Amino acid sequence: MMPGMNPKMLKHAMKQLGVKEEEIEAEEVIIRTKDKDLIIRNPGVTKVKMMGQESLQITGEIEEQLRLNLE
Repeated sequence: MMPGMNPKMLKHAMKQLGVKEEEIEAEEVIIRTKDKDLIIRNPGVTKVKMMGQESLQITGEIEEQLRLNLE
């Protein structure tokens, strides 16, 4: 959020620009990369749709775990 801006005004401005937000209730988020997992505990997840594109904003406690290559 922008400092000093009224949350209601910000929401209204975003609506006028066609930006839609949706809160997603998640217990845990895991991002798997080639060599490690990023585990986000107690996440706050917001889906944002803007100009035909969807993105996720994720906040929380991040834990990194190396992945074992069992090939």
